[in-house]
Amino acid sequence: MRRVVLTAFLLLATSAQAQLYRWVDENGRVRYSDTPPPASAKSVERKRFGGTGSADDSGIPYATQRAMRDAPVSIYSAPECGKLCADAKALLDKRGIPYREITVSGKEAIEDLKKVSGKIQVPTLVVGSDSVSGFEASAWNRALDRAGYPAASAYKPRPEAMSSLLPPVKLYTNSECGDVCGAARKLLAERKVKFQEVAVENEASFEELKNVSGGMSVPVLVVGATVQKGYEPATYGRLLDAAGFPK
Repeated sequence: MRRVVLTAFLLLATSAQAQLYRWVDENGRVRYSDTPPPASAKSVERKRFGGTGSADDSGIPYATQRAMRDAPVSIYSAPECGKLCADAKALLDKRGIPYREITVSGKEAIEDLKKVSGKIQVPTLVVGSDSVSGFEASAWNRALDRAGYPAASAYKPRPEAMSSLLPPVKLYTNSECGDVCGAARKLLAERKVKFQEVAVENEASFEELKNVSGGMSVPVLVVGATVQKGYEPATYGRLLDAAGFPK
């Protein structure tokens, strides 16, 4: 399973603007740095941040931006978690913290949760390399305080702020795929997933597909570092759930 990996860098504590790069490496991992990424980097994004107290055009307060760069927040939940998970998310919302929600609904998500926290318990909070199993408000607040998140904020996380924590998605198709590829596109569109569609119609795209999936059949869905051959709605749903895409 993909994890967010942060490269260390210094934050500029002056009135001059600091620049942050976000990219995806060859293993599908998201990386951040204040220096330009290598030529092999994919999905490169660049933002500028002002001095202390400022925010970029996303509207996220500077202190929250800084904490997000060092210790992004994820929450593992499940449909049966009910009020406990709702209270956990309400705490994050009250503090104005953008987070990635991962629904634990399949074997891969369960294994990922176990690797992250050593337990199979929801909700689980992950703040950078720190994790807290189960919901207890004071324990969650301590973990967030250690990471430098503000205790309270008037900022309300918007979907576009949280989307920066999601892995890149690609869908390989071709003109002969017909209804099957159409159904795959429709599922992604209904989930409001931003994805890059690669039309496998020439030698370069055939070679790319072969390198990604080991074969030549389409559709192929790639979510971060996870490759899914063929189209099966339930499997697509589980992959997107595990990656934190909203339903």
